Amino acid sequence: MNMPAPFIDIITSNTHDIPPPQVDFSAPPPYDVAANSKLPTYEEVQREKQMEGDGPIQMPAPPPRHSTITAFVTVEPPESSTDHLDPENSLLGTDVMFLTSFFVAFLFNWIGFLLLMCFCHTVASRYGALAGFGLSLAKWTLIVKHSTELASHENSWLWWLIMAFGILICVRAVIQYLNIKRGWRLLSGTAQERLLFFY
Repeated sequence: MNMPAPFIDIITSNTHDIPPPQVDFSAPPPYDVAANSKLPTYEEVQREKQMEGDGPIQMPAPPPRHSTITAFVTVEPPESSTDHLDPENSLLGTDVMFLTSFFVAFLFNWIGFLLLMCFCHTVASRYGALAGFGLSLAKWTLIVKHSTELASHENSWLWWLIMAFGILICVRAVIQYLNIKRGWRLLSGTAQERLLFFY
């Protein structure tokens, strides 16, 4: 294929007129360089600014440990109860949470149990709700057995079975909560989170 001479002249003259590419320093560095470089910490940058003479930069002081009067009543926990406020123990909950959720699930039956399971995210409250639901199941079995005509001699074994199942759920939840509470510090973080789902 023969090309006309003027077209070849245009191609060769354009290749000689193109300058080499310019280095763009505003572009980000390649990933290898960025991933392997170590950035200074906040404290190092502040020290460097102070050494350059930009003026003294004051680091924020920690809040004071004494209680301040900002409301009618200020409750400050004693020094011995700092382990209850530990984020590690926030997943476990307290005995008060266990008893409160037990009574809510016992009084409001399956509705209380479901609400507690949805809105309470501690091991104590979930196991308390399970124990309250088990005892509520036994309570309602006795109520239905003695107040309706459904209870006959032929199916009395069924009522005893349902009531025993409810008591078994309650006792199992209480014992399991006490065992979890006793060995809480020995469990890893993932094992602690798994206990929220009754494993």
